[in-house]
Amino acid sequence: MNWVPKLPILIVLALAVILVLAAVTREHYVPEFLEQGNVKRTAETADSSYAQQTNHVRPDGRFEAPQVQGTESPFRVNIWESYIP
Repeated sequence: MNWVPKLPILIVLALAVILVLAAVTREHYVPEFLEQGNVKRTAETADSSYAQQTNHVRPDGRFEAPQVQGTESPFRVNIWESYIP
């Protein structure tokens, strides 16, 4: 009994078994396992225009910087004037 002529059929059957097993044993996506901290912060600040939680320096007077040495340029960086040293 020669198995070589039946080789394509055996390969197709083996691939079909592998695909069925992969489909049956696959873990499905569960969103409850994801970290939802960013979603909560986004929902908290969704209606605000300024109260964002970032790492920038706020221009409310709490930040004291020395006088800038240089010439003021016509460009701005966010709400601050830029200077050419």
